Amino acid sequence: MMITLEEIYEEDPTQRIIDEGAGYGAEEMLKAGVPIYYRDEAYPETMNGNLFIKEYPNGAKFLIRKELTDDLRLLEEQLKLLNEQ
Repeated sequence: MMITLEEIYEEDPTQRIIDEGAGYGAEEMLKAGVPIYYRDEAYPETMNGNLFIKEYPNGAKFLIRKELTDDLRLLEEQLKLLNEQ
């Protein structure tokens, strides 16, 4: 069973504050020209595991897979475009 963000916030109200701060930080990173990575309930496959959304400052969003190799290199594979720009 998947838990929703609202259920998380009910259980731990401080998590909402943490998430709002993270949202502000993400907006600032995008303004500075730095892509961000996150999970989104709208894309359930990103809610756990190694799939994430990568958003670029121009608004393009991609589903990506991140893998940590045995020698501790982080590999990223772009799987598909999630929106049209």
